[in-house]
Amino acid sequence: MISFGTTYWPVIILAFILAAIGISLLLYFRNKANGELSKIQLRTLMVLRFLSFFLIAFLLLSPFIRNLKKITQNPVIITAWDNSSSMILSGDSASAANEITAVQEEIKKQLSADFELVNYTFGDEPGPDELNFSEKRSDYSQMLTTVVNNHFNQNIGALIVAGDGIYNRGKNPVNLLGDVGFPVYTIGFGDTTVVKDARIQDVRMNRTAFQGNKFPVEVDVQFSRIRNKTLKLSIFHNDVELESVMITPPNDNYIITKEFILEASEPGLQHYTAIIESTENERNTDNNSANFVINILENKQKVLIISDGSHPDIGAIKNTLDEQKSYDVTVFTEEPYPSDLKEFNLLILNQLPTSGKSMGELVEKAKAARLPVLFIVGSKTFIPQFNILAQGAAIQPLAGSGEEAQPVLNPGFATFKLSEDFKELLPKFPPLMVNFADYTLDAGFTPLFYQKLKNIETGKPLMATGKIDGRKIGFIFGEGIWRWRLFDYYQNQSHERFNELVNQLVQYLALRENEDNFIIDHQPVYAETDDVVMTAEVYNDAYEKVSSGEINILIRNSNNEEYRFTFDVQGENYYLNTGHLPVGDYTFEAEVTLGDETFTETGYFTVIAVNLENVVTRANHNVLYQLANLSGGQFYLPNNTNSLIDELKNGNKLKAVSYYQEMINELLNLKWLFFVLLVLLSVEWFLRKYWGVY
Repeated sequence: MISFGTTYWPVIILAFILAAIGISLLLYFRNKANGELSKIQLRTLMVLRFLSFFLIAFLLLSPFIRNLKKITQNPVIITAWDNSSSMILSGDSASAANEITAVQEEIKKQLSADFELVNYTFGDEPGPDELNFSEKRSDYSQMLTTVVNNHFNQNIGALIVAGDGIYNRGKNPVNLLGDVGFPVYTIGFGDTTVVKDARIQDVRMNRTAFQGNKFPVEVDVQFSRIRNKTLKLSIFHNDVELESVMITPPNDNYIITKEFILEASEPGLQHYTAIIESTENERNTDNNSANFVINILENKQKVLIISDGSHPDIGAIKNTLDEQKSYDVTVFTEEPYPSDLKEFNLLILNQLPTSGKSMGELVEKAKAARLPVLFIVGSKTFIPQFNILAQGAAIQPLAGSGEEAQPVLNPGFATFKLSEDFKELLPKFPPLMVNFADYTLDAGFTPLFYQKLKNIETGKPLMATGKIDGRKIGFIFGEGIWRWRLFDYYQNQSHERFNELVNQLVQYLALRENEDNFIIDHQPVYAETDDVVMTAEVYNDAYEKVSSGEINILIRNSNNEEYRFTFDVQGENYYLNTGHLPVGDYTFEAEVTLGDETFTETGYFTVIAVNLENVVTRANHNVLYQLANLSGGQFYLPNNTNSLIDELKNGNKLKAVSYYQEMINELLNLKWLFFVLLVLLSVEWFLRKYWGVY
């Protein structure tokens, strides 16, 4: 079927025919120079000229040919092999590896002749690598997503997943079966026997603490078949036991969380180890310990509090900070205020500005000194002047007076963490007095708490943090937090939970990043399976961000091995991805030249080992069974691999799929038309010469 690039093609073709006839008649029929030619010769030349002219005009319409092509897709069988180390940790590792390899070779041998076979291995990420069981983590969900995306619109007959069902990264793969439109057959390796095991399941902590402060560490411990056996859980630092607790599991499957409060005594990256005692006949002892690293900062933080008169909120904050050895708190309740703010790490303004104190000059000084500010908004705060300061938040008062607002935690807040004990107590805290108003936060700010007004959760912020041009700003949009401190003591006979909130908020704000012309942003701790990623910013003397210089960095490990890199420029920022680095402690020196000046930046970080595959070694065949059963496949054990092969080869589920695809080819792309046109013009020219027509 021939189609054209225009809807008026019948009229245009008729016009082309008439034009071709007219030109042919004009050249040969009425031309006296052709009088010596016979009628047959004239008609021959006219036909040749008509055909060549019409063909050229016809091709100008951009005609194309439509036709249907039948395409048949044979079934594709995809195999995905768990390449994580847990596959060979139960029993004899060499024997387990040989068994898996033998099953893989048998499937390849039996199915590759009848089907298109595509092979994947997966662990941290799916890939075509050979099986070596070296992956540190297992992500079944990422494997399923990759298979679906890579083979979209292909005739996938089946997916064979061979693994132990243990996943320690990503989602539960069963929840992704809605995106899978083909049967999944699973082969379950590993040992499902429940054996004696005491293991460190997880360790949770904040990665940064100040020297002299105390910081919490939560350790999850799980016991299997160790009922009524008392074991000691200890925290070690530099081979010295800091704290310990005795645990007696009351049943055969017992999970418990223990919290330790440790003191940050030494600055730098400090390595700690949580160890649970092993018991007799325990098969896997690699999961009885877990290492973690804390970055302890030695600088003492100076906090300046300025308030419009005395206020119990300021007393509550100061009492909390005074308990910490790393804070030096100065309070001013009347003018004159300090003129030099460079020596401070944080400025807290309580109910300022007021109608008589604009605070504009002080806020400008804080801005010039790159000083973070925490605003506490109360009944004395003069809202119009507060909005003029433009520090990341604006308040639009509504008709009416203040109202009581209870705090509601924002689950998406990730700037710092709060303990589960605090989260449980938070809804019980007394309400704060807030302005009856609408609130607007700049894009770089995130609420920590929302306001709950008359038992209705709103989107209005109660506390929020963020940055303006890299400078940290915090807001408490209400007064009365001193009641939270009293309530905490009333409920728990301590101020620990209130102190936790204040310490986390102040620690985040007061922890000033490098404020010079050259800033390197990096994590203090990286996992060995993660890329070491750093970003950098360079500022001129006017503190305007620039990216004209080249940043070179030298990274050195504890063995004095050196790694040299150059940052990539991304807009006004710099970016570096070194890839994976070996486990160990590292220092770095970075350098950039801006004009005639050279700026340097130094720092340190550590890369920790990942032992997730050693934590749980008991195979989870239930996940594999669900994957197979819910997708229309079937679960097999390794010794039944032949049954799986027979099912795929002789069953009725795998069939070729045929469909028709519309093919469109433009006539201009057909080379033979060019030669036809060339022949027509050449024959006409030759005959004219041969018959003496010039």
